[in-house]
Amino acid sequence: MIESLLSALVTVLSGQSFFFLILGVVIGLIVGVIPGFGGTVGLSLLLPFVFGMEPISGIAMMMGLLSVVATSDTFPAVLIGVPGSVSAQATVMDGFPLAKKGQAARALSAAFFASLFGGLFGATLLTMIIQIAKPIILAFGTGEMLMLAIFGISIVGTLTGSSIAKGLVAACLGLIIGAIGIAPATSEYRLDMSTFLDVHNPVVSYLSGGIHLMVIAISIFAVPEIVELLRTNKPVSEKASLEKTGWAQGFKDFLANKFLVLRCSFIGSLIGMIPGIGGSCIDWISYSHAKTTVKDADNFGKGDIRGVIGPESSSNSKEGGALIPTLLFGIPGSGGTAVLMGGLILLGVDPGIQLIETKLDLVYTIIWSLAVANIFGAIICATLAKPISNLTTINFTLLAPFLISLILFAIFNSTRSWGDLIFALMIGVIAVFMKRFDYSRVALMIGFVLSDGIETNLYQTMQFYTFGELITRPIFIVLIIIALLSIYSGIVVIKKSRQIKGDEVSAFNFSKTPQWIFVILMMLISIGTFLATKNLEYLGMVYPVSVSVIMFVLSFVIAVQMYFSNEYSSVLFDNEQSLLKQKDLRPFWLPIFWFISPLLLSIFIGFYISIGLFVIIFLIKIAKVNLRKSIIGGIGVWIVLALISHFMVMDFPPGIIQSFIELPWPIN
Repeated sequence: MIESLLSALVTVLSGQSFFFLILGVVIGLIVGVIPGFGGTVGLSLLLPFVFGMEPISGIAMMMGLLSVVATSDTFPAVLIGVPGSVSAQATVMDGFPLAKKGQAARALSAAFFASLFGGLFGATLLTMIIQIAKPIILAFGTGEMLMLAIFGISIVGTLTGSSIAKGLVAACLGLIIGAIGIAPATSEYRLDMSTFLDVHNPVVSYLSGGIHLMVIAISIFAVPEIVELLRTNKPVSEKASLEKTGWAQGFKDFLANKFLVLRCSFIGSLIGMIPGIGGSCIDWISYSHAKTTVKDADNFGKGDIRGVIGPESSSNSKEGGALIPTLLFGIPGSGGTAVLMGGLILLGVDPGIQLIETKLDLVYTIIWSLAVANIFGAIICATLAKPISNLTTINFTLLAPFLISLILFAIFNSTRSWGDLIFALMIGVIAVFMKRFDYSRVALMIGFVLSDGIETNLYQTMQFYTFGELITRPIFIVLIIIALLSIYSGIVVIKKSRQIKGDEVSAFNFSKTPQWIFVILMMLISIGTFLATKNLEYLGMVYPVSVSVIMFVLSFVIAVQMYFSNEYSSVLFDNEQSLLKQKDLRPFWLPIFWFISPLLLSIFIGFYISIGLFVIIFLIKIAKVNLRKSIIGGIGVWIVLALISHFMVMDFPPGIIQSFIELPWPIN
């Protein structure tokens, strides 16, 4: 084992893999600084560039990004009181008050050391569990794998939103999207609209091949965040400042609270192992633990350094924990590892027993990448704290057109089809409303990723076992019990964490109409799925029909809750009310229009020309940049796209004009 570990370390630290690891770290640090993005969004944008890479280099870059987001997201949390990602929510409670007291450097220093320790702790725990994993995995049959996947779906549905039913509806939506295409058991085409359209219709041709993972990942995570950030129409921060003293004090605080760091690191790794929870509540659980176990906790929420150290330790250690079910069982432990799992599959690396048995060196490479990335991430954050903090002063409107261009390119690059762009925007708009009404997008993503595995294990279990045989298998029974206990305890934990966050300040929508429309849409999707698949062969229809029935029942439950609930019920949560309190808020439809506009323009003049023109027009009209700088920005985008087109041997979609006029590369 020692020899394998050392060999993997040499691999990570040598050649191009080390370069891509550091590149991933740098990208991750930038992603973490931008509020609302986080590792899930960053990884989803990285996937198109990972596709086709040498596996070790691709793994190193993805792990570099995923490992350090929970380190750099501390910058906006401390400096401006806005979490860079969900894992930094609790850090705001005491980090921002410390910054207002002139102790920002102290808070950042303590956070970086706590994050570094947590990341290394998670990597160490992952290494230890890998050594005893093989006999455990061999004891799992298809029935146990099916139960484990259902357990993951149940957990993510119950622990990632204001309503259990909403979380499970989102998970069902992901399962249904994952069922589009060929049924693995019967090779029948499902949900390809052939029931309503001619088989030669482009829509049928596109859907028959299934939906690419990158299309879903980018549309459900990146689109809603950019839409919300665009609407606020303000700089992330008016001023970023750090006191010259305080870095040494932060290190002393870290050492003085070493046992708190150890406990919270263990909590983060332990809860990170539970599929689906991710960073949605781990930081609040650690914050609660810190507040209830230390002495003199009266200053928590007012600028207590222990309120920074606790959640920061667990936020980084959770990544090692989340990798355990991801690598051993192919069950993503979080939204980030769900996208990471998709990236591994794109690289030809399938998590599970085969990975442990035949490619253990890659597992060690992932572990070392996690550890080394945490070390370099902490060093870079501490060294470049001042310039990194200045990134928070950039008006997001200036970044938006370039990010939108990147997103549209990344979506198109998944299968290089117009269908990807259209489908992604449809799902992106749904995801905007999911974020608004607090339906879990993480649940949708994990449902989509697990869809094929759940269906395959379902029909294999039906073929290999009778019901009597299944309920006599000890591990299967234990998993059912653990699932029920975990769901119950998870609900209790989330209720407690909501009390800490102070959900009483959350705003609710007193008009139920928008939510009624969304719930009815979910019902129609479930009914459409049922009608489109009920006549297929049994093994081809049992999965989508079962999911559609469950989704309809859950949607009906939400409708009943909405009808009988008072205006302050959590089922009626509407983020729009809190946004309306902000000044200079842009209309809800405007950012969505700007996402759609380059595609509408592409129909006439082609994708390549449209993207550059979109950047120029956006910078002039929305960002209020002068004409010269706007043109420079557009030309820059054209140059980057031309280089990508050349090196990736890519043709961008032409428009109507290219059908009549012969234009030079890359315009044509």
